[in-house]
Parts: sequence; C-alpha cells; structure tokens
Amino acid sequence: MSAAVVVAIALASSDSRAAEPGPVALRISESFHEGCPKEPSTMERLALHHARVRPALPDEAAVDLVFRIEKHGAVSDGTVVLSAGGVSVDRSASSISCADVITALTMMAAIALEEEIALEHEVEPPAAEGEEAPRAPATGQALTTAKAARPPAVRTPRVAAVRRARSERLSAAMGAGFEVNGNRGALPLATWFAQLAFPARFEPMLRLGIARSLRERIVSPLGHVSVRWTELTMSNCVDLLRHDVLRIGPCVNVELGRLEASVVAPLPVVSFSYLWLTLGASARATWRLSPSFSIEMMVGARAPVTRTDLYFEPYEDPVAYRAPRVSPFAAVGFVAHVF
Repeated sequence: MSAAVVVAIALASSDSRAAEPGPVALRISESFHEGCPKEPSTMERLALHHARVRPALPDEAAVDLVFRIEKHGAVSDGTVVLSAGGVSVDRSASSISCADVITALTMMAAIALEEEIALEHEVEPPAAEGEEAPRAPATGQALTTAKAARPPAVRTPRVAAVRRARSERLSAAMGAGFEVNGNRGALPLATWFAQLAFPARFEPMLRLGIARSLRERIVSPLGHVSVRWTELTMSNCVDLLRHDVLRIGPCVNVELGRLEASVVAPLPVVSFSYLWLTLGASARATWRLSPSFSIEMMVGARAPVTRTDLYFEPYEDPVAYRAPRVSPFAAVGFVAHVF
C-alpha cells in the first residue's frame, strides 16, 4: 500500500514539473549613453520582474532583446525591440533620468516575455475524436498578441514638446538679467541677450547681448561728471560638466561698449563719449529647472583693451575717472529656451 502511494506521488511530481514552463532563452544587446547605470545587469533586472529567463547558448533559438538609449539635450530616449519567430515588437520610454528609462524598458520587456510564456504553455482541452488538436501559438504569434493587448506608451505633453524640440539641429534661447561689474563700482547693468547652442561635443554656446547701466555721478570741487555705459556683449561657452539639471564650464567674453560722460562745471556743460572694448574670461553655472527655463550665474574678470582717462574738461588735472586694469564681474540671467 505504501509503495503505491510513493509511486503516485512521484508520478504527480513528474507531471507537475512537465507542466511548469521552463525559462526563456534570451540574447541581449545594449547601447546606453554615458552616465547610464551599469549595475544591476539587464538579465538581473528582468529576473527581478518575475520573468523566467536565462542567457541563450551560441547556436540556440532564442528571443532577441535590443536595448538602445540616447541622450538628446536633458532627456534620455530609450527603445527596446523584442524579436522572435520573424516578428518584432518595440517599446519606447523617455525621461530626464536614464535609470528610470532602463527600469521602464525592462518592465515592458518582462511583461511581454511573461505573456509569451503563458501563451506558449497554455493547457489545451482534449480534442474530440476525429478532430485535429489545436496548436499553441508560435513565439512570434505570442509577441504579436502581447503587442496588440497592450496600449501604446503614454507621453506627457512636456516630454512630447521636448521630443519636438530635439528635431532641430540648433537650440535657441533668450533671456534677461543684471550684472555688477568691478569696472563700474557697484553700479548695476541691465542685460538682454539671445543665444544659440550647437549639437557638438561639450555643447558650445554663442550668446549676443546688450547691457546698459544707470548713470553714475562723480563729484569734484571743479564740478561733477555723469557717466553711463552702453555695451554690445558676446560670450562663447562650453559645458565641461554636464548633468540633467546642473551644467558648469568656461566662457570667453568680448565686450564692445560706449562710455558716455557729461562734465558739469561752473562753465557750460561739455559732453563727449568714447568707444570701450574689453576682453575677459568667466565660468558659467546653469540650473536647468525645466526643458524651457533655466537660471544661470556667470563669474569672471575683464580687462580693457582701450583704457581712456576722463578729465574735467578742459582741465587735465585732476582725473575724473580711470579704468582699472582688471575688473571682476558677476551676472545672473533668466533664460527661456525657445526651441
């Protein structure tokens, strides 16, 4: 009696193991941009999502998974393509975080693989006498069924807008801010600018702008001088440190200005102006708060190429104003990215 029980249990266990689906053989290839996490591996991530998978042998028939993630501006764009039995299914995801894109693509692939396992090992009812038993769908049919059953990936309007912006070769922006320059004491300058960022290494940026100061009055026993600066500025910057939110890099600055001065003395007023040219260098930090808006800070120094002394005309002594050899400056800008 006990022997019969042992045999029955062994047969039941054997049937259960035969009915349980085996792992799916996978052949995985990956292409991720710099900065994407390398650990855990894609195979380990799939296993965490309950997909019964294993690496395929060299000549074994297997499901091909191709993962590809590219960097476009601040957004990581990813796709995964599943191929088996002559049928391919693709899924896509986008985010400013590459880790989130990898997680989404891995979950999509795991769901499709689980559906394939369920469809391939579905238990069929016994066929009636004289009728041909129905066949389980092939691997390609399973993937097609999984594709039809799942709705397309939903993108938020913000990400969709970013994807449209990436179709352009250049990105443009405009903004406004203020600057405090050591050459002008504590006198602030209002700034307006437009810029172009080029799709090259270190994402070089060219900015053209206009700056204009308030009037500064210099008092003397002989009268006073009223001074104002109006400038055309140009900056060329690159991003050596690039992150989704923060970017830091050096800049080269050129400034062509007009120095306006009015000398008010006991005699009639004499007004005159000079062209003002400076060269400088700076460091720029950008906080990309959203794909369409950022705040940046630039700190550096400029040196005048043309150094002009101002006098209380017609007197050459004392000197009303003399430009320093090196002028530090700091500027803050608010940038709206147009496309």
